[in-house]
Parts: sequence; structure tokens; C-alpha cells
Amino acid sequence: MKSLLALAATLSVLTAASLHAQQQVQLKLGDVDVKSPVFEAQKTPNFQAGDVKSKNVPNPRDWLEIEVEFEVKGARGAVVKDLLFRYYVGFRDTAGTPRVLTGDVKHINISAGETFFSAAYIAPNTLGEITGDFRRFQSSAVEAVGVEVYYNGVIVGGTTTKGKFWEAISPQPGVLGKADTPFALLWIDRYADVEKSSR
Repeated sequence: MKSLLALAATLSVLTAASLHAQQQVQLKLGDVDVKSPVFEAQKTPNFQAGDVKSKNVPNPRDWLEIEVEFEVKGARGAVVKDLLFRYYVGFRDTAGTPRVLTGDVKHINISAGETFFSAAYIAPNTLGEITGDFRRFQSSAVEAVGVEVYYNGVIVGGTTTKGKFWEAISPQPGVLGKADTPFALLWIDRYADVEKSSR
């Protein structure tokens, strides 16, 4: 009985210490180191499934994939409950008018001192509406990419290829989190966990 009580007390202390570490993480500007964004066209993935007829998709369409590597500075083992990544992507449409698309990805349970990746996407129809080509997309059509990282509503990190280009043009929705795309089940262990949608 005494050993059970001692074990329970030890677990209680460890749990309290773990919760304390999570609650005490305080971040300020620069505490989330975000590397330069990498972006490229990705074909719609072709999955195989049992018990259904296979269907040929002769011309899978192109998505734009944006990815950033990041790390939270802080005591190793400390956990940040959530970080909101706000993506901005700049284009010129077929009329030469500047356009900026934006969207949020909320990552959860991020361990300090470890390398993670975040990804976002733009759908083929959205790209087609901007470029005029609904089948193929060239990543050279992207003029700028930026990411702002928020913790408790405060900017704590970010990166951009061309200053804060989104401040000169009113951004429109159009950037999707990986979980809202056909890529949701791919490369799961590469990316930081994402808060599930309440839909």
C-alpha cells in the first residue's frame, strides 16, 4: 500500500511539473525561427483503394505547395500548446493586377528545440482563376511568399521572400492547410500536428 501511495505521489509530482513546463512557455518576437519558404507545384495524389474500381486520371491537376521549416527556441522538452501560421502568397493575374491569397494553419503541441515543418496549399481551381490555366501551374507564377507566426495573438516569428508585400494589397482567402487537401494523409511524420477542424 505504501509503495502504491509513493508511486501515486511521484506521478502526481511529475504530471504537475509537466503541466507547469507547458504553462510557463512564454514566447516573444524571434522565438520561432522560420526558414525561407520552399514552394513548388504538386500533382493531385493518386491513391489506390480496395473494393472499388480503379479509374484512370489521365491529367492530374497541379496544386501549389508551400513549406517552411521552423523551430521554437526554449528549454528542451518545453511544449508550446499552439502556434498559428498565417500564409500569404502573391501573384499577378491575367490582367497584370497584383493578388494576394492568405490562409491559416494552426499547429499544436510543439516541442521547443526540435525541427518541424509546416505546409499549406492552393487548389488548382484557385490557381486557374488567377493564371488562366486550369490544368497546369508553373511555380514561377508566384511573385512572393510570406509567413507570420502568432502565439496568443502576438507575432513571434515569420519569413518572407519580399518584405511585407501583403500590407499593400488586401489579401483574399485561398490558402489551405494540408488537412483540407488530398495531401492530408501523406508525409504525416514530417509535419507538426495540426488542430483538427470542428466541421
